[in-house]
Amino acid sequence: MDKITIFLIRHSEQLKINTLLNNSENSQIANEKIILSVEGEKKAEALSKIKELSNLNSIWSSTYVRALATAKYIAERNNLEIQISTYLNERKIGNLDSLSKLKDKFTHTFTTEQLLDENLKNKDGENRFEVNRRMTSFINKLLAEYTGSKIAIVSHGASIKFLLMNWCSLNENFELFYKNKVLKIDSPSVIKLEFNKNSLLNLSQIY
Repeated sequence: MDKITIFLIRHSEQLKINTLLNNSENSQIANEKIILSVEGEKKAEALSKIKELSNLNSIWSSTYVRALATAKYIAERNNLEIQISTYLNERKIGNLDSLSKLKDKFTHTFTTEQLLDENLKNKDGENRFEVNRRMTSFINKLLAEYTGSKIAIVSHGASIKFLLMNWCSLNENFELFYKNKVLKIDSPSVIKLEFNKNSLLNLSQIY
């Protein structure tokens, strides 16, 4: 069996900051540079000690600082270099002024609204369809090139949720679930995906 195991990891707890600049480009750059909190560093190190995250063949991260800061502990324990891909980056929020006006029309959080409507997007941002397409493309690339491997991927909340919509559904509380089990995409969290070639065999939360 050409089994491939992918550990889909949301980065650890990030440092809380008061505000991001309103300009779309500047706010995007500022978002990418947000670091882990002190507690986030501790959680990231603890995460790296999970037994299933040992003997990895490869570890990938988004370009965001908080994702790389989470990945570094796992990479060190596995004696691996972190490989980086923009395909794993967080969903682009876009212009914050425009988003503020959009939110006045929403009943739920922006991410939940996007889970309900794959075409919803903010000015200069990404919708669920676009994020899912790049994340799925990346997963398919791994499945084609890393037969028989164990791979860790460190990404972000919205992007992970949008990818998981390939196999999961939303319950009445707008939570993702797979085979009647609710998935909690916290900071951090680990979802284990097991494939045979391109076919998903199982999906489970291990952290």
